[in-house]
Amino acid sequence: MRSDEWLVADEPNAAAAAETVAAAAGEAVDAFHPCFEEDPGVVGLALFARSPAARERFAAALRSGAVQLEYRAITPMPLWDDGWLEAPYRGKAAETRFERVATVGACCELALKPRGAGADAVRFHLAGAGLAILGDATPRGSAGPMRLRLARLTYPAAAIDARGSEPAGWWPAPPVRGAEGVRPVLRVSRATLRALERGHPWVLRDAETSDTAGLQPGALVDLRGRDGRGGGVARVEGTGRVAARLWSTGERMASVEKRVATALAKRRELLADDRIEALRLIHGEADALPGLAIDRLGPLLRVLVTGRACEPVLDRAVHAVVYQLADRLGGDPPVVRVVHLSEPPPGRLRAVALLRGTTQGLSLRDGRLRVTEANLDFWVDPGLADPYRGRPGSGLFLDQRDNRARVRLAAAGGRWLNLFCHTGGFSAAALAGGAREVISVDLSAPYLAWLDANLDLNGLDRERHRGVRMDVRRYLERLPPHEEFNGIVLDPPTAARAGRRFWSVRREGGALLEACLRRLRPGGTLLACRNDHALGSPLREHVAEAADTAGIPLEGVEEAPPAPDFPRLPGFPEGDAFAGVWVTRRG
Repeated sequence: MRSDEWLVADEPNAAAAAETVAAAAGEAVDAFHPCFEEDPGVVGLALFARSPAARERFAAALRSGAVQLEYRAITPMPLWDDGWLEAPYRGKAAETRFERVATVGACCELALKPRGAGADAVRFHLAGAGLAILGDATPRGSAGPMRLRLARLTYPAAAIDARGSEPAGWWPAPPVRGAEGVRPVLRVSRATLRALERGHPWVLRDAETSDTAGLQPGALVDLRGRDGRGGGVARVEGTGRVAARLWSTGERMASVEKRVATALAKRRELLADDRIEALRLIHGEADALPGLAIDRLGPLLRVLVTGRACEPVLDRAVHAVVYQLADRLGGDPPVVRVVHLSEPPPGRLRAVALLRGTTQGLSLRDGRLRVTEANLDFWVDPGLADPYRGRPGSGLFLDQRDNRARVRLAAAGGRWLNLFCHTGGFSAAALAGGAREVISVDLSAPYLAWLDANLDLNGLDRERHRGVRMDVRRYLERLPPHEEFNGIVLDPPTAARAGRRFWSVRREGGALLEACLRRLRPGGTLLACRNDHALGSPLREHVAEAADTAGIPLEGVEEAPPAPDFPRLPGFPEGDAFAGVWVTRRG
């Protein structure tokens, strides 16, 4: 493309483009002024100005965002189909819009549109997301020339809208990880080796942990101490606090399919129970599939990715679950993947995607799906209605299934108080069990509306239920002095903001336990739960301390563990769903 002021060429590099343009115009090469810095790592379109003034106008338009550039790159398959990567570049705000446009095997082509910067910012943002440009000469990728391609240039002020062609050999071979059977070594400290021996499956980064920046998430590495002592085989997590996740304690490593089969065998009784349509099938490290959880929600599978170490095995694990449950779910059930990382790349990323199957034929209402648990129905949210917000939960805490059943058995004729009620699973259970009255308290209006929908779904008597939108602490403070309950459920979040007030279970959990115990009738039952794994002492000790402070005599305290499909891994409290106790006040 050429005009009086501009020339656009589709060449492998700027030098070749200049020669082609000059030859076509019959002019000297130095008569054309390249509008981009010479960058041997970029192929594709090249733009030339016929005057320094035109080049300066282009540079100003590029800085202001009036020029749109679209690059293409081949990378390993990302966890996110599209989104915006946002991080300051050279001290200035910058972002790169990305979208997956083609897939070949385990690789994909990304369309990349930077705003406020160019190719270097694209590389910077991709590196921050742990995505190597295949063919990139940096340590993050395989050896060879960089393969970032300028595929489109739009400059409205100059009436330029040029598209480049895909060069021959654009799709490279995947990066080589080393000779067959040879794994990189990740050096770790003695403290890390001791933690691994005690059963903790994470390599937490410390001063002695070697660099993982040159390794893709999920790559297998041998763990070695500085003295050469082995610590097993792990999969790389990334460059954050968790460097890697243990995959095997020895050289003999069970296959992904074997791990899935073992996990499903543990849940054989639950899977055979037709009254239970919602349960966890894979529970991360406790089922030897670190960073990965898979739930059954009726006819649908919901895959929760909490760690990047699972990236290379995710598809195999899903396929194994689908294959082994084909008699219950059919050969091609809908599979929804939700990405929820503790240290995600900065930006706005599509965290929810339909991996396989279709949602056609599902009875969805406002994006929610109906599931059954012990003759009660609940609305759950797979996440597809809000794909840029990857929530770890679906609106029904599957790990509390057994505790809901116990509330249902204990509720007949009593008054029950459900604090931090969420979508009302315990409230529905208490009403279904014959509670005389249930009061549900939460600060979230959407959760209380969801609760009402769950009650309506089961035809439960709304006259026996009262939803209260209020901060739980304020609600307890405002209760009449002598108002008491036969049962109380206290399952607070670890931390949350309530208007101008901030809630923290570490700071206020003890006072809240005291307030609940004071409102419990003699012979009454309190279900107390805690989700903060950093609190060292057991929950029953906190309950005993609160009872002593409040002057409330206790008949007994017993464990209220998660449902069996949420197994615990000894030595790994971070993997526990929650800690819970049943507390009975002395009559």
